[in-house]
Amino acid sequence: MKTNLKIESLRRGPRSVLALLLVAAVPACAAAPAEEPMVEDPADESVDASEEALRSGDAAGWAFYNGSGLVPVRSFNSSGGATRVVSSGVGVYTATFDGLSGSGGNVQVNAAGGDGQRCKVASWGTAGAALQVNIRCHTAAGQAANSPFIVSYARFAGGTAVSSDGAYVWVDRPSTDVFTPSPTYQWGAPSTVNRTRTGRYIVTLAGQASDGGSMLVTAYGTGAEYCKTAEWQRVGTDTDVEVRCFGPGGAPADSRFSLRYIRDVRDAATESGGFVWAHDPTAASYTPSLTFQHHRITSECNDITEVLTAQRLSTGRYLIKYPEMGSGTAVPSGAALATAYGTGPEYCNVTGWSTPASDPDLLDVGVRCFNASGSLVDTQFTQTYFANLFHAC
Repeated sequence: MKTNLKIESLRRGPRSVLALLLVAAVPACAAAPAEEPMVEDPADESVDASEEALRSGDAAGWAFYNGSGLVPVRSFNSSGGATRVVSSGVGVYTATFDGLSGSGGNVQVNAAGGDGQRCKVASWGTAGAALQVNIRCHTAAGQAANSPFIVSYARFAGGTAVSSDGAYVWVDRPSTDVFTPSPTYQWGAPSTVNRTRTGRYIVTLAGQASDGGSMLVTAYGTGAEYCKTAEWQRVGTDTDVEVRCFGPGGAPADSRFSLRYIRDVRDAATESGGFVWAHDPTAASYTPSLTFQHHRITSECNDITEVLTAQRLSTGRYLIKYPEMGSGTAVPSGAALATAYGTGPEYCNVTGWSTPASDPDLLDVGVRCFNASGSLVDTQFTQTYFANLFHAC
């Protein structure tokens, strides 16, 4: 694979000249307490993405809206077209990915920042040659609210043939007890859905007989409902995923939702990135289960793999640490998302992602978790990061 000037290229072993310059430019000071990365100031409203292609037949894109505008370095469009985000009202947004038109696929949306808003996908579809994703954001109480957010779109080739990279599905009949979702919005496994009670669903991914991986779940629709992963487990030759959905105030509520099961990162042009299940919400610092974490930077020689760690800063405030994923840049690209895990009405947001001045090769992803009232609370969560990184030997 050849590098591309618009892909962040890394040379490991001795640190890159860029990384050394960044370190040298930081004045010496006493160590400060760790803080979550937070959203940055806006830059241009559109961005031309990398020309590096995904796998044949795949399409993907993401966009980071920081509350005022799109951040180009943190947006990606596999078609090479421009990406835009516009607001048409309080908490109402449309993300447009030029050149990504096509039916099906999967969308994940995550609020960003530390104020406790929630964001979700309202709809997505083709508009001419573009893909448009409509997004709604709300306060914890369910009122429309402006918010930073990350939106991610993926449409992979292969249909419902079982994929070792994972699966996705859009669950569109929230009040039906047992049904098969539309195959247009499935990939990686034939899926069935069993609604066991109000707001509680078991999604069976047939043939996905594997341990590990990670989950992302986003509620779908214009209301203030939200959804999360309660658990996932291998059952015979399948994987069962329990999803729970809630209304404002935390009462169980039926809701449509979009689910991603990630066993390998396929969204980025270079297939670099990672994921983790942060399973110990009260530990000050720990290494999450290696079965449920993944780290890879694609290389022209040997791919770079590392072990992720998690740090609790205070109640409901966390850092996920990705060694070598920082790329030596002050504002690393890529996309970070999080989903709360468990049976209660908690939810989690990404606050941002950055490289600490003390270690430009490290990527810190900040996560904050809230109870149904919007107060910080300790809880388990999953977190995923897509990175357009490539290691040039």
